[in-house]
Amino acid sequence: MRYHGLFTLLMILLLCAPGFALETNDLLIESERPEAVVSLERILEEGRALVRVADADNNPILGLTEADFSVTKFGRKARITQVESFAENIDVPRHIVMILDNSDSMRQRNAVQPLLAAMDELLKIVRPIDQVHLVVFADRDPQRMGGRDLHVRIFSSNNPIELKNFVNQVFLGRLTVNTFLYEAMLAGLDIIGRMPADEPKFMVVFSDGEDLNSRYSRNDVTRAMQDLDRFETYAVDFMPGPAVDPFLKSFAARGGGKIWKAEDGTALIPIFQDVASKLQYNYVVSYMFPLEGRLAVSPTELTIEEIKTIDASPLLGHIYFAEGSSEIPQRYHRFDQQVATVLFEEQSLRGTLEKYEYVLDIIGKRLRDNPQATLTLVGTNADFGEEKGRQDLSMLRAIEVRNYLQYIWNVDPARIQVEARNLPEKPSSSRIEEGRADNRRVEIHSDHPAILDLVRSTYTSHRFDNTALIVRPLIDSFYDIADWQIRVTGGGEMLAELKGERALEEFYRLPLQVDNPGRVGTAGNIEVSMQIRDSKEQELLLDSEPVRVRYIQTSQLLAQRLDYRVQERYALILFDFDHHSIDPRNQQIVNEIATRIRDLPQADVEIVGHTDNIGSEAYNQQLSERRAKAVYDLIRNAAPDSAARIQHRGAGMIDPPYDNQSPETRAFNRTVTITLEYLARQ
Repeated sequence: MRYHGLFTLLMILLLCAPGFALETNDLLIESERPEAVVSLERILEEGRALVRVADADNNPILGLTEADFSVTKFGRKARITQVESFAENIDVPRHIVMILDNSDSMRQRNAVQPLLAAMDELLKIVRPIDQVHLVVFADRDPQRMGGRDLHVRIFSSNNPIELKNFVNQVFLGRLTVNTFLYEAMLAGLDIIGRMPADEPKFMVVFSDGEDLNSRYSRNDVTRAMQDLDRFETYAVDFMPGPAVDPFLKSFAARGGGKIWKAEDGTALIPIFQDVASKLQYNYVVSYMFPLEGRLAVSPTELTIEEIKTIDASPLLGHIYFAEGSSEIPQRYHRFDQQVATVLFEEQSLRGTLEKYEYVLDIIGKRLRDNPQATLTLVGTNADFGEEKGRQDLSMLRAIEVRNYLQYIWNVDPARIQVEARNLPEKPSSSRIEEGRADNRRVEIHSDHPAILDLVRSTYTSHRFDNTALIVRPLIDSFYDIADWQIRVTGGGEMLAELKGERALEEFYRLPLQVDNPGRVGTAGNIEVSMQIRDSKEQELLLDSEPVRVRYIQTSQLLAQRLDYRVQERYALILFDFDHHSIDPRNQQIVNEIATRIRDLPQADVEIVGHTDNIGSEAYNQQLSERRAKAVYDLIRNAAPDSAARIQHRGAGMIDPPYDNQSPETRAFNRTVTITLEYLARQ
């Protein structure tokens, strides 16, 4: 099929390679050369095609480069990575079968020397990876091939010198008396049938067209051709006179090739040179469909609001220890010398866990400020395994805490009483390691309410209207995804990162971890990027549209005489394991909160009950609801007019304030949080 100018060939299913069927469907190969006729011969492998390029007269076009080809599939344009002619290619073998008429008629017509010279020209194109099979007639000793006895000799090699020597031996020696053209062609077709289906195959017949002695007919040759995979056929008719042998012409046409007419020996060299050029006008086109896509992120705008936070955190009077140890763990802050304690102020601490980190220093400072207060330190153990019955270990733990308060905070040891027992008075479950870790502790008790009172502080916190981004990678890839990485940055810091391998999901949810919200807010944008690598080692870097950050600052609102948001946080009620009752000390605190609620009629109030992760989800959900309801009932009774502004719920173990990875975080999760939120101008 030929087209003048821009040529496009739509390749149908490749008969000889079912595994490449999808590759060939809708694959379009084009050339910008106006004289070019492009034929897609076959797909060699994914991303490599064998094409033939000729002009309108079927003459080969040589010297083409990457710029002369384009490849598209499903309307998508590929990137041409390499174009090699057969002369340049070193990894696509070419299989050539040559049928040479070596009957005595060649001598009679003085064609032997011209034929040898012509073969020299043809053999110049043979590469080390090619395989050439020469088939000639034989008067004796037929060979069994394809179930037939054929009068032929066959020589196969990829070495041009060896091939030339064989041809010289045949034509300079004794030529055959008989002609076995059809048997030689059947032998050649048998060789073609045993060649790799996905590699280029050519069959060239040189003969005067006569067959006087074969046991088989031209019909047998035609039928044998029909059973074979695709290959190219060429013929050189050496009969005298201008007429072309119809059978050889038909043979060449069936394989999409050409027939040449040589009336005498002088025409053989140019004809064989032309044959050689025909075998050279194939190109191996390597191509790759680029990795393309875009990144969609939602929301497209994010609000960060400064909130004046009045934080009242409970002071957990427990110091937890490692199994079998009486050494205070490194996670508790401790000063090295007394002079360093002078500037310590608990009001500078933010958040419940930071305050707990300084629990020993908070108690030391309060004992210094309240010289009449006394402490009781009760050391306990897990009463399990190596700690079974180890009250001596419990005592050592209590003494370790006393020593820090005595020698660093200068607390009179007479004010500190130490005791020891095995399990705590109200232990956690000893059946699991988490419960046993909770029981390895020193409990701090005081006769003075100020020692274990709330830790209060005021600071600016930040609220995000969305705490996560939804990232949708809209990727168009012809190949498998190897790996990928999503990065979210803002204000010079990494806010989220996610990596993965293989197929992409429709979307990813990336929670934001923001260390410095003010810096992110001031920056004004959050950047989202994604790097993707496919199985072809192609990389694609995508940047989404920046997520705009709307930053609401308290200072700006005050300057404009606008209300700013205030949040009062109370995480007051630390319950014992598996309990929801409120002790008298916490009831007094709840009454103070109720008074605060009455004083702030514009405040919305939320009460949330929580649990640790010990026990079943269903049970903990009910326990958290009972805890929230107990606090709600107390506040409603103390502030009945405010009931409509108060919401309460239980969060169970699903959404804990802290991660449940340590005894203290599990203790802080056995809580009820009370949040008051309102707008103010002062």
